[in-house]
Amino acid sequence: MTRRWMRIGAVIAGTVLAVGLVPGAAQAATSDVKDRRGDAPRAADITKLRVKNGATRVTGIITLRRGNKRKMNVAELRIKTRDSGRWAYLVSIVRNRQGKVTARRLGWRRGNDPTTYRSLRCAGITTAWKGRRTSISVPVRCLSRTSRTRVKVKAGTLVYTGWDHIIFDDLSRYSRDVRRG
Repeated sequence: MTRRWMRIGAVIAGTVLAVGLVPGAAQAATSDVKDRRGDAPRAADITKLRVKNGATRVTGIITLRRGNKRKMNVAELRIKTRDSGRWAYLVSIVRNRQGKVTARRLGWRRGNDPTTYRSLRCAGITTAWKGRRTSISVPVRCLSRTSRTRVKVKAGTLVYTGWDHIIFDDLSRYSRDVRRG
């Protein structure tokens, strides 16, 4: 009888060990950046940025204090790597006054100098809108100017507040370096 219980215990222990060693589904490494509430009009006010650095895509999920697709003109991510120096990738989603996406752009710019902007080709930029959140995702293959895999990301928004008035939200802080997951 004791041998039987020892065999059952060994089988259970082996099963638990085998299940524990099976790798799970690959997940992207993430980082959250909180932004101060009330530093911009509600439609433009970024409250949180979540950065996901996956094996094939870099994604930024921007949470707004009050999401309104029709007021949102531009949502953008600025992506830096350790070897980019003062340069950064700019991933922009442009919407018209009805909230429809009219352009998806990827560029390369030095600091805040618009004269250094260079457009880069990328066919895989995606975006989605759900409630107060908008997500922007760019394939890693499009970030070809740099070779490092860790990224830092910050977000910004441009919104319509009147017929001829546009307010730019203060950019969120950069996220910490996020390793590729």
